[in-house]
Amino acid sequence: MSALDSAVKPAPVTEAAGWIDGLAFTPRKESWVASSAGWFYKIFRRSDDPERDWLDPVCMEKARREYADTLFLGRLSGRVCEPVQLDHACIVYPQLSGPDMRPILQQQRGAADTRQRTRTLREAMMVLAQLHGALHDTPDYPLKDYLHNGYLVPDAEVAKRIGARERTLFIGGFEVRNFRFDRRQKGWFFFDPQHVFLGMPEDDLARFVISLLMINWGQGGSVRLWRDFEIDDLISNYEQASGRSLDRILLNYFLRETIAMRRHFAEKALRNMSGPKRIIGRPYLSAYFMQLNRWAAHHEL
Repeated sequence: MSALDSAVKPAPVTEAAGWIDGLAFTPRKESWVASSAGWFYKIFRRSDDPERDWLDPVCMEKARREYADTLFLGRLSGRVCEPVQLDHACIVYPQLSGPDMRPILQQQRGAADTRQRTRTLREAMMVLAQLHGALHDTPDYPLKDYLHNGYLVPDAEVAKRIGARERTLFIGGFEVRNFRFDRRQKGWFFFDPQHVFLGMPEDDLARFVISLLMINWGQGGSVRLWRDFEIDDLISNYEQASGRSLDRILLNYFLRETIAMRRHFAEKALRNMSGPKRIIGRPYLSAYFMQLNRWAAHHEL
């Protein structure tokens, strides 16, 4: 609580869900969200009723896991938005005051914006380096099974390198959409870690890079990749901040594997759409992922 604005009042804790009625919760795919008086509230979602989900055992377990993960990550980097309270299936965070990183990057043009964009992305690499710095005293996170649970089958060379590679934390939500600026603290903060494993540092970096390329995904039908960044600059800043060299062969593999993963879920979403949307969405999806695969081939490291 000491890091919060002293003007922010404590969040409510009660066995009754009546306080939920006083907040305007907005439904998202997997959560309900609301903000009030400097707090951000997140309830994991399984139904169309936030009060029901607040007491749902599955939602409560998801909230418990995110609460513990984010507290741990906050000890590794001061640029993680740490929760201040867990109330059943509701996690309470301080409300970050600024804009999200994704629209800011989309809007930036010109030389001055290019410098600002570079600084912004370097801040994200600093956060990633800090999160990967926990080599000891980590919670009992499972090893990510790259040989059986990935979206591409690694060849013998990649499998050998994965087996020999030192593990770091892998943070499934480390994407551009999960950064927001906080004006009070004058910096970019990471939130929503999603799944945390012990895995490959190259995996995290690859997912962040693909999330940059896909900034325009699904936005007004735009099929153009977002290319206003230099992958070499991201790599060099990560390596300098972490004191760790990235394996280029593994990074190439995880770039392709992440594209395959994103296509898998895009295809799944497309199959659940109505007929007309599927007809429109099929060529859009094909064109988008053709560009991604061409980009990966052209930027072989």
